[in-house]
Amino acid sequence: MTSDGEPLMGSGIQARHDALTGVVGVLFDFDGPLCHLFATTTAKYVANELRAFINREGLPPVTSVPPEKRDSPLDILKGAVTEWGDTEAVKQLELHLTEWEHSAVVGAKETDGAAQLVEALWSVGIPMAITTNNSVTAVRRHLDNCGMMYAFEGSIHGRLMGKGGPLRLKPDPDCIERALEGIGPVDRDRILMIGDSPDDVAAAESAAVRFLGFQNPDGNTGLQDAYPGLPLIHRLGDLVRGLA
Repeated sequence: MTSDGEPLMGSGIQARHDALTGVVGVLFDFDGPLCHLFATTTAKYVANELRAFINREGLPPVTSVPPEKRDSPLDILKGAVTEWGDTEAVKQLELHLTEWEHSAVVGAKETDGAAQLVEALWSVGIPMAITTNNSVTAVRRHLDNCGMMYAFEGSIHGRLMGKGGPLRLKPDPDCIERALEGIGPVDRDRILMIGDSPDDVAAAESAAVRFLGFQNPDGNTGLQDAYPGLPLIHRLGDLVRGLA
């Protein structure tokens, strides 16, 4: 969204059909637009495991996560960052979440049309990157499993630990800024991010790139609820047709 409340793209069917017009780079959020990471090992289960880990290690309880996000492992990690600061405890929790993400990859389900869209963008020479709050190693494992690594080698920008600063997760635009550095000097309004959460919208706005919402596979309506009227796409294949 822009500062005056207007969507980063136009609205309605035309916006969806024209989403790739003039685009010179595409940024994907990972969990949702490219796969359903917690399709088998559910997000709720992993969130409970994170809370159990916090209790076992005698760490302070994370109390800032709102009830509607209680079953989100990433929101528990965000809450820990907010409440604990840049501490060794955050590093321990992040590592534990990374281990669970690795386990979840085994049962992850590729988003319908994701491989088709990636191949179509690759075939016309549009560079792509992944901008995610998930761990880079988990993303790589999934891309290796589904045969999409060819399009993203060197262009996976996930959460970073131990780089001399605090853990920066969307809505912070850090992962988008890193992706833009990799793409090179281009007009930001010609970069499109495809995401499925309000944090994705906020990060895209901060980085001044275009945004298209994706209705993720589990039927999450958080994006629609937070940004009524924001253009959404439900089938990635619609974007492939726009490239024809």
